[in-house]
Amino acid sequence: MTDTKPWHSHTDGSGPCSIIWLHGWGGDHKALGRIATLFNASCKNTLYDLPGFGKTPLLPEAHVSTRDYANALALQLRDGDKHIIIGHSYGARVAVQVAAAYPEHVAGIILISGAGLKRRRSLFFKIKASMLKLMGKAARLVDKLFWTTLYDAYSNRFGSKDYKNSGALRPVLVSAVTEDLSMIAKNIRCPALLVYGSDDVDTPPEIGRRYESLIPIARYEELKGYNHHDILTRGAYQCESLIRTFLKDLSKL
Repeated sequence: MTDTKPWHSHTDGSGPCSIIWLHGWGGDHKALGRIATLFNASCKNTLYDLPGFGKTPLLPEAHVSTRDYANALALQLRDGDKHIIIGHSYGARVAVQVAAAYPEHVAGIILISGAGLKRRRSLFFKIKASMLKLMGKAARLVDKLFWTTLYDAYSNRFGSKDYKNSGALRPVLVSAVTEDLSMIAKNIRCPALLVYGSDDVDTPPEIGRRYESLIPIARYEELKGYNHHDILTRGAYQCESLIRTFLKDLSKL
């Protein structure tokens, strides 16, 4: 297990079900607040700042994987209850890990624009990515040999916005983008709802459909006209409807 320090969270609502909300990369607990408030009359909602985001400090230096985050979350859930875990993007990675490793804490998971599977890429993209990777390695080697700063220039030119802004979270980001949760997803035994926007270019619908094929009890839903971010705001009521149906089905099990 990892650090036992409590995560910063916001709790609201009451009811027979408990929902844990996990935000995406670069956000905090407020990112999922628009949807969560719609369940305050029927559920207890706990919205966390993941470690390194918002007011929750980073995990210890060696703990950078989503499994480490899942281990730390399990320590927050030592109340003996089973929860619904809802994760957006990066938060969905953690939800998948928790559901597979700690089934005693999880009644069901909901992935909204969930990440965690390798995207299918064209041959051209793969060749370009390989060349950029080699350039990065070469820049590191030159820096080491001649005390230059070529890798900094390389990162500024080719690094993603998230990578450039990641700061102390950079090892966590690198760990996430190189992982593949396919085998982990196969071990999930609780029901799963997979909600994706048709216009999402960050976690496109094909990832959701593949999760559906991997998780034994899963249902995929696609919301037309929504992207990776506005699915949480403009699409809040559509997400609410799907989640309520999922919760109703769970109550019958």
